[in-house]
Amino acid sequence: MKEYVVFLLQMMIWSSFSLIEWLSGRDRPVFRGMLLCIFLYLAFLLARKIGLRTKKALLTTLVTAAVYFSCQHFVWEAF
Repeated sequence: MKEYVVFLLQMMIWSSFSLIEWLSGRDRPVFRGMLLCIFLYLAFLLARKIGLRTKKALLTTLVTAAVYFSCQHFVWEAF
């Protein structure tokens, strides 16, 4: 059950990442990469704080990021 809660909360984090990335549209790619790293770290910390073990927290964070970005890619391809 913890994994599901973490998944939902991390999807909210990735949604806010998209909003912030959209607002900083003129930033250089280096700073966008730094922003991505910060959000990855925040998502990982959230998973650890909820009580997942380190490996499971890392795996959940990477899976939610992959799911979110692949869905975002498919949505943008539709338009």
